[in-house]
Amino acid sequence: MGESMNAWAEVGWGVVFGTAALMVTFNYRDVAWRIHGFMANTVGVNRLLTPAMVRFTCGVLAIASMVSVVVGLARP
Repeated sequence: MGESMNAWAEVGWGVVFGTAALMVTFNYRDVAWRIHGFMANTVGVNRLLTPAMVRFTCGVLAIASMVSVVVGLARP
């Protein structure tokens, strides 16, 4: 029974993380700009970590997370 609960927790975590990453990807409440503004004070990050790069990275992470959830649900 413990392994079954662990599998469901992993699926739940994947869904929550994927949803959060999608929210950043679609710039819900300007969160990509907020992440950029927070990280812009770090030396050398200002040019690399643009809001577009934040959105792209979170989009890739969201896709990977959702694929992981689908594969996890497809396993018997």
